[in-house]
Amino acid sequence: KHGPEGVKEQLRMLKEATATESGAYSTAVSALHTLFSQIVAHPEEVNFRRVRRNHPKFHQDIGRHDGGREVLIAAGFRLGAIDDVPCFISTEPNIETQMDEWSEWFDLLKATLEVLEQELINCS
Repeated sequence: KHGPEGVKEQLRMLKEATATESGAYSTAVSALHTLFSQIVAHPEEVNFRRVRRNHPKFHQDIGRHDGGREVLIAAGFRLGAIDDVPCFISTEPNIETQMDEWSEWFDLLKATLEVLEQELINCS
């Protein structure tokens, strides 16, 4: 399931997966919030829109938990590779030739960020 409802569903899975590890859920939500904040603030910056699946910090905070990687997929990321390195990638549509698609893409990023902001409030 994609979109905000899919993100919420995956956050529930993430919460269950981290239930036995104190602080793991809030760490994961905080890391996801940082990632999506950067993308929304700088959508043109490709480096914010690709996450190396084997990056130690990603794995520690998000990737090792069920639901963590899936939040990215629900928010429109896809699996891919850059220079043979497995990544999660959010591809920006061309704003000049695909304005509607670009708006949908950006709206999904903003909606995901809103869900994560609400979840951060719930964690504190």
